Amino acid sequence: MKIIKAEECEPSAELVEYLKSKKLACLAKKRGLDTKDKLIQFLEIDKYIPLNLDDFPKIYKIADFILQHIKNGSKILIYGDYDVDGITSTSILFGALSQLSDQINYHIPDRFKEGYGLNKKVLAGYQAEMDLVISCDCGISNYDEVKFAKEAGMDFVVTDHHDLPDKLPPADYVISPRLLPEDHQGYWLPGAGMAYFLIKAIFEKADKTGEEEDYLDLLLLAIIADVVPLKGENRYLFKTGLKKLQFTERIGLKALYNELDINPLEINEKTLGFQIGPLLNSAGRVDSAEKGLELLLAEDKSKAAGLAAELSQINDYRKKISQQIYLELEKEINPQKRKALISYNSDWHQGVIGIAAGRVTENYQIPAVLMTSTLDGEFITGSARSIEGININNLISECSDLLEKHGGHAAAAGFSLKKDRLEKFKLRLQRLIDQELDKLESDFKIKTDLNLELCQINEEFYQSLRRFAPFGESNPEPLFYLEADVISSRKISSGRHKRLILSSDDNRITALWWWSGEVENNYTQKAACNLTENNYRGNKNLQLVLKALKPLKEKAKNFHFKKEKKNSIKIIDWREKNISEIQTRSVNTVYFAEGLQEYNFYPLVNRNYYRKAEKLVLITLPSSPAVLKEALLSTAAEKLILINSRNDVITFNDFIKKVLSLLKYSLKNKNGIFNLEEAALALEVEEITIKRALDFLRAEAFISYEYISHREVLITKNGEKNLGQANLNKKNLKNLLKESSAFKRFIKNKDAAKIENFISNLVAK
Repeated sequence: MKIIKAEECEPSAELVEYLKSKKLACLAKKRGLDTKDKLIQFLEIDKYIPLNLDDFPKIYKIADFILQHIKNGSKILIYGDYDVDGITSTSILFGALSQLSDQINYHIPDRFKEGYGLNKKVLAGYQAEMDLVISCDCGISNYDEVKFAKEAGMDFVVTDHHDLPDKLPPADYVISPRLLPEDHQGYWLPGAGMAYFLIKAIFEKADKTGEEEDYLDLLLLAIIADVVPLKGENRYLFKTGLKKLQFTERIGLKALYNELDINPLEINEKTLGFQIGPLLNSAGRVDSAEKGLELLLAEDKSKAAGLAAELSQINDYRKKISQQIYLELEKEINPQKRKALISYNSDWHQGVIGIAAGRVTENYQIPAVLMTSTLDGEFITGSARSIEGININNLISECSDLLEKHGGHAAAAGFSLKKDRLEKFKLRLQRLIDQELDKLESDFKIKTDLNLELCQINEEFYQSLRRFAPFGESNPEPLFYLEADVISSRKISSGRHKRLILSSDDNRITALWWWSGEVENNYTQKAACNLTENNYRGNKNLQLVLKALKPLKEKAKNFHFKKEKKNSIKIIDWREKNISEIQTRSVNTVYFAEGLQEYNFYPLVNRNYYRKAEKLVLITLPSSPAVLKEALLSTAAEKLILINSRNDVITFNDFIKKVLSLLKYSLKNKNGIFNLEEAALALEVEEITIKRALDFLRAEAFISYEYISHREVLITKNGEKNLGQANLNKKNLKNLLKESSAFKRFIKNKDAAKIENFISNLVAK
């Protein structure tokens, strides 16, 4: 893997003046925002010029066509899809057109019996009843099906947002954002976006201008759940439409919020992407997607509550069976050897193998290809997920002679094949992927956006950078190139990841490295990284997230100087003094304190928030030697002051009660999103200790959880009991608590000279 230093650029003077930063002006230029007008449109939502309906070819003709059918009393069928974008698109079209006619019907296909897109048998079943079919979130690639419908006497309007085929279907009208130029602000709209703007045109013609905004809540849900690029019109709709979801009047969504214990005012992209979206998607994966549509269209509170509860149960079942598949797969994975996982089991559920494959890829950073039998037993169907640098769709295409059909993109793909070709397919694809994995480390290049020095990273720069958010598809978080020394490295989260401290000259910053490699300590490192911010109880600290780290061989460290400086830390022993005797706001002094208790010292620091100072006072005791080392190095302290710090004995039962209390707070106030890092800081333990506590509580059926990021999990109540796993997790947790207590006793009770010697050796490593 190679880290490519960013190319320097010369942005225009007007961009530099507007952003007050040459670096960010360069970023804007590289992202196509190369004029002040484009930049203002991107950054200042109140000055953004929304999409012009006339940009969609023939949209008003289509509106007239549909309105004429309504005037004629025609029966109209809305034909949708079984994912969130499909059911929100259907809900928008059905809900809006039902205001104009009582002859509107809908059809949501069955994933397993009818498959994706239009189905001839289904259309044949409607041909005697329907005069007009309007497809949404599907249809653009269904030439034969549309031709069949037209020959059967039905008029047809296709609305879709997927890639255009070589030949458009022979519908009366086809409307899609992909018919716009690729640089158009509306090009990346989801299916629900196309449905929304078609309704906007229809409502203009029907003297109902503005009433389409009642459906903005559904559109925003589709934008997040369908993971469309947050640029152009999508970005504008996201920025302006979130309040529509928070203050929705839609009975079904209110019932869903209530069922999930969601605080509407706390709804954000995480809530949409990891709670509401998956719940609505789960119906189409393991049951009937029509239930999700019925919920969105519900007009009766009692019915909506019942549907929300049923969908919650379906989602719990989806999580259960995907978890079972994942746990089976973990037994096949060797974390020490990076090899693609390709596996088949006829008993796996067809609707969730993609979720399980994605989880394997996320947790082990390997491509995963999972297969199971179709319901009729005639074919094998598969879902594949991949990592950056390996285009899984291209590799599957190299096996096309063995497949019935296949399709997808670089990160995800699907396919089907006959059973007698399974072994040959597995062997060939395994070889192809593993060859790519072998080449990846040496050939893969990470291109950065901007070159930075540690001294240039500050709060002002970060806040200016955040103006480019929200980041996502086609507007990724900027990737920075910098050079620095690694002066500390600590394993976190079961040892899969690392927390580092980087230093350059007199500047230091913490960095998280997910799926970390080894650090060659003899050299200065070149890094590709994102810039983020920790915000804990009002304390903000900038932090890097590393994507790659490589030694800069031509820059070796001066170890003798560094070691000499590290060994200069002195212990000041005030352990006969209680906290009440310690003076706050002492000159050039910071105070280390973790836990839930409030302290009146200033400035307070912890493992995630630091400030430079000559003296570091331990108000509370660090949970491990590694955390103490981080505190010393990040603050650059030369003197460590020990006081009579509290050192409560942490019993297993007391600790579990505290974890349960945090979980309860998370469920009530944070929509179930639980931050492992913040919990570890609050309970004064390592992150792995929190993880083991969650594992124990899950095995005892108190909770269920699933990761939504490296440091966050989504908590739900109840689970499935596993006594053997609970006993193992309890034993592991007790050992971790015992280790932490032993270290705290060492700092509290040992001779100061022994502690000083220990710390000198600790920071010198």
